[in-house]
Amino acid sequence: MFKLISILSLFVTLPALAIPEQTYRPFRYETPCMLEQGLATYPDTCVVIETREKGGALRTRNIFSNKHALTIKGRFDKEQGYMTWDSYNKFEYKWEYKVGGVNDPGAWTYVMPGFLVQNVSWD
Repeated sequence: MFKLISILSLFVTLPALAIPEQTYRPFRYETPCMLEQGLATYPDTCVVIETREKGGALRTRNIFSNKHALTIKGRFDKEQGYMTWDSYNKFEYKWEYKVGGVNDPGAWTYVMPGFLVQNVSWD
């Protein structure tokens, strides 16, 4: 009976060990963000969720602003490079991050036209 239980326990535990490890890890943080409209700016605190490859390279970045009802989704495409989709324009486009200014807490980056996020990496 003991041998039967031992053999059955192997069948239960081995499939769990055979599942491959994910190639990316989610990472969540909050950071200041700002909407620009003409000369006026409207600050908020955005939630940023990134996934990175096992080696550390950026895979996806999702930015959420509740105050401005805005979602920005970025992903790396092997053929096109870094692609951006936002809930305002509602289509995917190529957008290269641009420096929007630097102050004491850190650098501001344009992650889409007219929207800045503070302290995001460019990789």
